[in-house]
Amino acid sequence: MMKTLLMNQWKVFVNTMKTQPGKNYFSYIVMFAVFAVLLYWLSTGIWAFADGITEPVFAGIMSYGFLLVIGFIILLGLPQVFKHLYAATDLYLLFTMPIPTRYIFWIKYLQSFVGVPLLVFVLYSVPLFVYGAFIGASVLYYPVATLVLISVIVIGLSIAYVFNLLLVQIVPASKANEFMTVMSVLSGILVYLLFMIPNLVNDRPMSEMILAGLPLFPEWVPVTWASDAIIGAAAGSVDFLVPLLMIMALASIFFILTSTLVERGFRTGWVKLSEGKGKKRKRAGIKKSGPKLNPPILAVGKKEWFAIKRDMREWLVFMPIIFFLVFGFFGTMSGGASISDLRGPNEITWPITQAILLFIYAMFNGQIASSTIAREAKSLWILNVLPLSGKDIAFGKLWISWLIPFVILTVIEIVAGLFFGWTLMQFISGILIKALITVGISSIGMWLGSIGAKYNPANPQNRLKFGTALLLIIASYVYLFLALIPFVMLLIPIEVVDFAQEVSHNVDGFFGWIASFVYAVLSWKVVNPIMVIIAGILLTLIFSLSVAYLFTMMSARKIDQGIEIEMVHDTKSKPLLGKKAGGL
Repeated sequence: MMKTLLMNQWKVFVNTMKTQPGKNYFSYIVMFAVFAVLLYWLSTGIWAFADGITEPVFAGIMSYGFLLVIGFIILLGLPQVFKHLYAATDLYLLFTMPIPTRYIFWIKYLQSFVGVPLLVFVLYSVPLFVYGAFIGASVLYYPVATLVLISVIVIGLSIAYVFNLLLVQIVPASKANEFMTVMSVLSGILVYLLFMIPNLVNDRPMSEMILAGLPLFPEWVPVTWASDAIIGAAAGSVDFLVPLLMIMALASIFFILTSTLVERGFRTGWVKLSEGKGKKRKRAGIKKSGPKLNPPILAVGKKEWFAIKRDMREWLVFMPIIFFLVFGFFGTMSGGASISDLRGPNEITWPITQAILLFIYAMFNGQIASSTIAREAKSLWILNVLPLSGKDIAFGKLWISWLIPFVILTVIEIVAGLFFGWTLMQFISGILIKALITVGISSIGMWLGSIGAKYNPANPQNRLKFGTALLLIIASYVYLFLALIPFVMLLIPIEVVDFAQEVSHNVDGFFGWIASFVYAVLSWKVVNPIMVIIAGILLTLIFSLSVAYLFTMMSARKIDQGIEIEMVHDTKSKPLLGKKAGGL
């Protein structure tokens, strides 16, 4: 039976690859090329520094590296595991056939290796083999390292499966959309605790202990077993056998534990989530007066807000901010720092905070705005028949996609400003400058969303094609750099004018031109600082609003011409609707 199921999965994979559009193959080639370059750089670095990596240092690096393997598989593999267990379309057919549930589960388990676990395996095995070749490790080193790495991956993947199989019993069926949110939060907390274990159990910093060759964990910790097995195999000693058997036995235990939850957690969980997708609506009371009509732009924005508010998965885009702020704070505190150490002069804390917030805006604003197009998905035809122009739709989507991250990050900025003790002028100027600059990022994101929209029912957050998503990241930061030039010139003190003049005379080329430009602006600032400040504000205002208006109108034109949303299926990918003149 397993052989038949494996052959079926292979045929599905082959047919899926055959039916892919040609542009998808180009994306795969680009990804493989980037991955190959990354491996080359990593291998070159290992080869260059391998001479200085002693055996104790190598043991510490491997111990923490295996901990990272487990953490990354849990954090990044959870959505993939959820898709294989509960969102795969072939489950409707497989569960109606006389196939034992455990066989279906084992197929899905093996299928999960093709993804994050496989990527992690390659990223870790290649540096391990390069290091082994450099030190002239024993021939036992390579198979032992492979078995140890596979065992560690099985442990991490099994934990991800246990998370899914257990939490599906807790989350109500009516909250199926929130299921992934709950798992992401809990897995993030678990992974953070895993990463912080070396700092919590030791008195010295982790980096210092690794460089000193001191063990990060006690001997009874499984990652220490994995490290000892590889160290013993590299030396050609039989000491590798016991830790190797122990780590493989632990991986087997985790797999068996996962298999024991199959009947209740897999089949019944799938049935529970499938039946819980529909929600009964309460019967609304009879209203005597008709609903209040809003202007088109406001109505489109409110429609977007309701769509975001009712689906908790839409808020997953802000999860990195939460982990960055909360866990970064506690990580700093656990390192021995105090709250007072974070405070400093306003002239330092204010620009640093503005730079961090603008970096976060560039990361999220474009992504949120671009997803407003793909969010329509199967409801695209509704906007197509409404008496709305592309301009109304574009501006309606723009203001709400800009406002949501602006409100959230402004609240964070106010809290940070109160903590650092900023002045009222710093509060107002910081909020206004970010409100002005970030609207351009949102407009760029929405335009790219109109030309590269993609909707994946199994992964609603994946709403841009690969090439378009990469272009969005580049365009957002290029725009941010250009928009900040006038603002940065206002922050540079006039005391730097002599240094800028000296650099402009001694340096040629591009950097010399930049130094000359800085010197000219600072010279004007010395003569008439008020006029330079006004000119800088006006330049930022004109540039940001011009970019915002230009890209929003380009989005409106694209909407009027007709857009394509690529619907991702298990067998093939094709546009949901073709281009249609006069439609969205």
